[in-house]
Amino acid sequence: MKKKISSVLTVVLLLALGLTLFASCTQKKVEVFDPESGLGLVGKLVMWMYNWIGNYGWTVVVFTVFLKILMLPLDIWQRYSTRKSTLKQKKVQPLLDNIDKRYGANTQRANEEKQKLLKKQGISVASACLPMIVTMVVFFLMFAGLREFSYYKNIQTFNSLTKAYYSTIEEQVQLAGGEVLEAYQFEYDKTKASLNISDDDVRIVLAQIDGVNNLDGKGFDTQLAQWRALAKEAIQKEYKNQQDSWLWIHNISQPDTWAKVMPEFSSGENNFATYVNTEAFASAEKTYNIIRSAVMEMDDISYGKNGSWNGLMILPLMSVALSFLSMWISQRMERKTRSGEVVQNQQQAAQSKTMMIMMPLMMAWFGFMYTGSFAIYMVVNYFLSIFSTVGLRAPVEKMVERKLAQEEAASAPTKASYMR
Repeated sequence: MKKKISSVLTVVLLLALGLTLFASCTQKKVEVFDPESGLGLVGKLVMWMYNWIGNYGWTVVVFTVFLKILMLPLDIWQRYSTRKSTLKQKKVQPLLDNIDKRYGANTQRANEEKQKLLKKQGISVASACLPMIVTMVVFFLMFAGLREFSYYKNIQTFNSLTKAYYSTIEEQVQLAGGEVLEAYQFEYDKTKASLNISDDDVRIVLAQIDGVNNLDGKGFDTQLAQWRALAKEAIQKEYKNQQDSWLWIHNISQPDTWAKVMPEFSSGENNFATYVNTEAFASAEKTYNIIRSAVMEMDDISYGKNGSWNGLMILPLMSVALSFLSMWISQRMERKTRSGEVVQNQQQAAQSKTMMIMMPLMMAWFGFMYTGSFAIYMVVNYFLSIFSTVGLRAPVEKMVERKLAQEEAASAPTKASYMR
């Protein structure tokens, strides 16, 4: 019976994780004029804190600490219930062994009797599973939220660079006057009337439908070449204002790896077209590449030339190492507290070894493939988990011992009336 319950809980856990992972990996297309529409609850909370702190990297650090403090009661309860269940099971282990001897090959009846005994003693198999499910759900919600905000930052940066690009050309057109101004004003008025959007957004649309190129072939080619050179300088200047770096990472919205500081339009894991609705703009890719090319030519925004190597792979490697270290410390401390107790069975030992391999591999996948902001979250979260594992061990142990002593005292036979 106990194995059946454990199997059911495992299936529930896997389903919960699967549904959460599916929800977190599903990304709807975001309108370029309304990047906030792609933010969920976690993304909006991160944006609110970002507006207060002003740096994306430090926002993630503060948010992770805040979240860890918020979940501290759940963490304490998990450690408390797990330790209490372990000590109780140690106490009834001789009785469980007697049940095995009594029923021999009749394992079904033996499991039923064991379940009755465990229930009578208040030992719950599910007590440690619920906090684990909650923890993993929070993990994937954070993954989705930080990814959403990273996309929001990339769109916001693109919009700012596009405005800088087109505003510069617009300024030169205004100075030139004459036929070039007339041709430009025609495109501007037509776009504004057809879409009914703000003046700043008109500049974005004109750039994305390549409105400036409509002036090509009308005798303004030389002037346009000069204006685009000035626009390129404006893009580079604006990018320095928009770039959100943190310590050694040049762009937190990109992985701390060999990834480019600005995502490509349609290739790579975090490409721009994955999360932005570009169907309304026939030449969105062309304009994006104009903007991106200007950024990639800057040598002081990344490691190496042409925007290469956004980071140094420090965070992904740290997340792998800390994941392994966190589980190793937990298991070592568990063995320490289990001194004199029944040794883990082969199934439990195999599960522990599997987790020691699978978790670091999963952290490596998240760290290398997704944004630097999520890698920051993983590293900070693991640091805090290690500190809580070490720091909470003694107080939780005392809480459990005190509670078990109270339960034993309550269940002990009452004293005779003449001794009162």
